[in-house]
Amino acid sequence: MFKLRYAAEERFLLDTLVLGVPGRSGGYDLKGLNWEKIIALADFHRFAFYILKAVKLLKIKISRQTQIELEQLEEREKHRYFYFQYKLPQVLEALNKIKIKYVLLKGGFLAFDIYPAGARFLSDLDILVAEKDKEKAVRALLKTGFKEDKTKSDRDTTVLKDPHGLEIELTTGLGVLKNILPAVELLAHTEKIRLLNKTALVLNREYNLLHICLHTSMTHSFYDIAKLIDINELLKSRSPGPEKLEILAKKKGVFRAVFLPVEVCGILWKSSSSLKHNITAGTAGRLIKFNLETALRIEYNKRASFYSYLIPVLIADSLSLKISMIYNYLKKKVQNG
Repeated sequence: MFKLRYAAEERFLLDTLVLGVPGRSGGYDLKGLNWEKIIALADFHRFAFYILKAVKLLKIKISRQTQIELEQLEEREKHRYFYFQYKLPQVLEALNKIKIKYVLLKGGFLAFDIYPAGARFLSDLDILVAEKDKEKAVRALLKTGFKEDKTKSDRDTTVLKDPHGLEIELTTGLGVLKNILPAVELLAHTEKIRLLNKTALVLNREYNLLHICLHTSMTHSFYDIAKLIDINELLKSRSPGPEKLEILAKKKGVFRAVFLPVEVCGILWKSSSSLKHNITAGTAGRLIKFNLETALRIEYNKRASFYSYLIPVLIADSLSLKISMIYNYLKKKVQNG
């Protein structure tokens, strides 16, 4: 049912980006890759940094024109990165000055803490605050040159933009994840790090990996390979305590939602129960493999609506969580007409 012809170029990118070992999966000739297709995928997914790294590592011969096109894409990614690098300290200073609890989520800190410069593409900054502090945070950020985009804001999230297109999503809840990871709980499990010579509040190691795995599993359904790279990089640089993470994931009823993406990333977790659970995940495991194999296809969005509902329900461990997710999905469908 889920068998799919998997192009050599897609397998090469998957190996390069997620497994970190180009050519690992085998079954294709590095010399016979279609570089026009790879450039198109690099353009769409913002992965030029990793592709150029693989070319150098494996000493792959590419044309001068291909090299130039990849370097131009990498330069575009770095240009955006450096603007975020300039603006983020202003954002952190504004939030620190008003002395509120906040959490800089996902790429907002990953790009500047664990990734090489320009390697992690940033579309926006996600910042979580308590509901009582939201208006105070909005006022502070407006003073740094942002304006509210009311067409994108809603009750939980205020979207702010600056003149150069940098976008901040200032939120009091994590959408589909807010019942699993309430804001009050996340704000109680933070740590301070030094980021671009400023103090930044981020989630502690266990909650960070838990959040990014759930964000991948239950909101992107493994379609966004960039999220898998985040998990891979986070595991390599900030290894959390596996026992604490397992207890937390089981308590939340999202054990598979955490450990399936970890296993998919090529990391063999140091826990026999986790590995056993991953290996025997059954239908969910097969569906995730299918999704991963289609993740690099530009037309993947056509399937996203169906899988963004099905996969989270399949990989939720507890029956109550499955039922609540189905209920919330149906309720949202009714509200949206």
